[in-house]
Amino acid sequence: MASIGEALASALDHLKAGRHAQAETLYGRILDADPGNAEALHRLGLLAALRGEHERALPLLARSVESAEAAGTPDPDALFNLAIVLHVLLRTEEAIAAYRRAVALRPDFPDAEHQLSEALQGIGRIGEALAVLDILLARHPHHARGWRQRGDIEAALGRPGAAVGFYEMALALDPADDASAVRLTAQTATFHARRAVLDARLPDGRHDLRDTTFLIPFRADSEDRKRNLRWIAAYLLKHADTTILIGEDKDGPSDVADALGPELAARCRHLHLTGNDTPFTHKAHLLNRMVEAADTPVVALHDTDIVVDPVQYVLARDATRENGRSGGGGMVFPYNGLFFWIMGREVFRFGHTLSAAPLNAVCKHFPLMHNNSPGGGAFFDRARLLAAGGYNENFLSWGYEDDEIVERFHRLGLPVKRTAGPLYHLEHARPENSTDLNPFIDANRAELERIRAMDGAAIRADIAAGRLCRPLLSMRDLADRRPPLPDGQAR
Repeated sequence: MASIGEALASALDHLKAGRHAQAETLYGRILDADPGNAEALHRLGLLAALRGEHERALPLLARSVESAEAAGTPDPDALFNLAIVLHVLLRTEEAIAAYRRAVALRPDFPDAEHQLSEALQGIGRIGEALAVLDILLARHPHHARGWRQRGDIEAALGRPGAAVGFYEMALALDPADDASAVRLTAQTATFHARRAVLDARLPDGRHDLRDTTFLIPFRADSEDRKRNLRWIAAYLLKHADTTILIGEDKDGPSDVADALGPELAARCRHLHLTGNDTPFTHKAHLLNRMVEAADTPVVALHDTDIVVDPVQYVLARDATRENGRSGGGGMVFPYNGLFFWIMGREVFRFGHTLSAAPLNAVCKHFPLMHNNSPGGGAFFDRARLLAAGGYNENFLSWGYEDDEIVERFHRLGLPVKRTAGPLYHLEHARPENSTDLNPFIDANRAELERIRAMDGAAIRADIAAGRLCRPLLSMRDLADRRPPLPDGQAR
C-alpha cells in the first residue's frame, strides 16, 4: 500500500499532466486517511478554483493554510491561491492580507506582488499599489504585466503621456500582449486630444467655454462650503472664458456675495429661489430652474466642492456637442469615475494655487471615495436635458439624485459618457443636509428603485405627465418626515 508521501507525489504528477479527475480522486483518498493534510487540501482547493468553483475552493484553501501554519510549515503558494480566490469573490481586503502574508514568507514572489498591487489599485489604495509595483519592477524589470499595470494607473490618474511609455515597455517585453496594445492606442489618442485642447487655448491662456454655463448649487451650511465656493468660482474663471450661475434655494438674504466677495460675485450670475424655509436643499428643483435660466447650449452641473483638470471640462463639452449633433442628447462626466477625497493642507494648497496639478500629484495618497462615481459634475445639451425631464424633483436634500439621472438616461436610450482623468473633492464639514442622516434619504432611495423598475416608455409617460416635477421643499414637507420628539424636547 502506498504511503501518504507516495500518494501525494502520484497525485501531483496527475495534476501537472492535466489529469485533473485522477488527481482529485487521489487527493480525496489522501484526505480520507489524513483529513488535515495541508498539501491535499491545497491541491483540491486549487482544482476547484480552476473549475470556477470558488465557493467550494475557499474553505479547502483556508484549511490548508491553517494546517500548514499549525505544523510550523506555512505555505506561501497556498496563501497565494487563497488570496486569488478571495480576490475573485470580491473579499478584497482579506485577499490583500493573504497576498501580504505570502510575500512576507517569500519576499521574491513576483506573481503575488503583482496580484497584490492590482488588488490595492482596485479598492483605490493607489499609493500602496505603486509602492508594491516599484519593488516588483526594480527586482524584475522584465515583468511585462507589471509595466502594463503601471500604465493602467497612470491612465486612471489622467496622465496619458506617462501611460503610453509604460504600455510601450510592456509591449517591448511581450509583443503578444494584446491588452497593452489596445490600451496604448487608446492612451495615444487621449494624449493627442489633450494636446489639441491645450494648443487651442485663447491668447490669455484660458479655454474657450463661452457656450457653456456652469451651474453651482450652493447652500452656506458651513464655512468650508463658503470657502470652497469662492475657490471653485475663481478656479473656473482663471482657466476658462465661461459663465458661472450660482443657485440658492433658501429663505432670507443670499449668502453668495459674502462667500465670494464683491469682485468675484460681480463676475458670476446668481439665481435665488425663496420659499425653502428648511435647513435642507432641494437641489433637483433648483438645478432645473438654473437650467431654464441659462442661455448657453451646454450646461454643466458643478458641485461646490469638486475640481477637475480644465482640459477635462473642454473634452466633456466637446463630447456633449457631439452628442447633440448626433441627436443623442445624453450626459458626459468630465472625469473617469475616480473620485478622490482631498483633505488637510492640500485643500488650502489648492486655494492658494487654483491649480489641479498639485492635486494630481498627491491624490494617490488620499482616499478614493468611489471608482465609478455618478456625482460631482456632468455636462448636458441644455435643450435635450429639459426634454429628458431634467433632474428628478422628487429627490429632496442629498442622496441618489445623481444615480437616478444616470439610470433614467440609460433607460431612455441616451448616451452616458466619461472623459479621461479623475475628480478631486475638497474636504468640507458635512451637516445633516449632506449625509444619509437627512430625513428624506429613504424616500430618495425608493424613488431611485421606482425608476430602475421602469422602461423607457413608462419614464417618458412620467415626464409627459409632470411626475418628475414638484414644488420647492418647505417646512410642510419636513414636518411630514421627521419623527415626533418626546414631550418637552425641542429640535
